Amino acid sequence: MSFNATESAFEGFRLARRAPMALLAWAVAYVVFFAVFFAVAGGSLINIINLAEQIEQSAEPSMSDLTSLGQAYGAMMGLAMPLSLLFSAVLTAAVARSVIRPEEKRFGYLRLSRDELRILGATLLVALLMFGVVMGGTVLVSLFVGLAASMGAPFLILPAVLVGLVVAAVAVWLAVRLSLVAPMTFAEQKIAIKESWAMTKGRFWPLLGMAVLAGVMSMLVGLLGSIVIAPLNLVFGGLESLAGAETTNIATLLVKFWPALLVWGVVNALLSAAQAAIIYAPFSAAYLGIKGVSRV
Repeated sequence: MSFNATESAFEGFRLARRAPMALLAWAVAYVVFFAVFFAVAGGSLINIINLAEQIEQSAEPSMSDLTSLGQAYGAMMGLAMPLSLLFSAVLTAAVARSVIRPEEKRFGYLRLSRDELRILGATLLVALLMFGVVMGGTVLVSLFVGLAASMGAPFLILPAVLVGLVVAAVAVWLAVRLSLVAPMTFAEQKIAIKESWAMTKGRFWPLLGMAVLAGVMSMLVGLLGSIVIAPLNLVFGGLESLAGAETTNIATLLVKFWPALLVWGVVNALLSAAQAAIIYAPFSAAYLGIKGVSRV
């Protein structure tokens, strides 16, 4: 079997048809993740919602308001980021397992083992590399913009724009060249950054097209989901019902807003599980196709 970008892009839908109970298991995992996230960072989330509402209602928000919002967001991310990274690694491994080792069905392909920890480590390395590239480009762009402002030389805006476009292109190129790191790390049981680089050589455009097609399909699923959830939010309130909450005590919030939180959590868990399959499964299918291994 050879790699076919279009066929691989639809692997998430084949996965949903082949293993629907796995998607339900992932949705349950998302509900648990949302619950733990709310227990850990719910107070910070309430602060963010209230601060954002105050800024939106203010005709001219002050710098202190924006600073407070940034600090509240930073506090929430500091609490939630480790949990989010671990959950993402678990789910990424589950999707890879469902495509590469479909016989390992128990627990909806969900585990917490060395496979997940390796994927977590590989993801962090790739993220750090991408962050370094983007930040380096941002510094260069800022330098040109600052020179243009201080020297009264608007022509320096042109190189700033060109550098920004080059950085964006390099970031996309790197993302595609490293797009098989997760499935290869899972399949070969080692952090496979060099191996992904070698395997994607000469396959940039097919992989990019596959990723774009999968991304578009994921966005369409999200759009359909937003249409479905809109009337439910009107009835139950959604997360917007938390705006103006007079307390950040989690137990009090759950007693008062549990219907809205439950509906929001369940619907978004189902959507998130479907989108995870649509986004992640194509890369595992691409890995198998390039390796010449038949899929179930």
